[in-house]
Amino acid sequence: MRKKNQNFNVELIDNDGQTQVLIDNKQIGYVIASDRGFSGYFGEQAVINQAKTQDEAIQAVLSSFNLYQ
Repeated sequence: MRKKNQNFNVELIDNDGQTQVLIDNKQIGYVIASDRGFSGYFGEQAVINQAKTQDEAIQAVLSSFNLYQ
């Protein structure tokens, strides 16, 4: 992915039902299954609570990273 004319590596690690989202080997957030779909967290802040797919929740976490960096 690209951020402000810079490249960065995205890695997803599935760990006991929680998908960790890493940027350049640093965890920035995670996605977990919830009652109504998936919830995505950037740090400890929920950025999406009712994503229909895991991909949608991951995109919300990555979008938050791109906005705050």
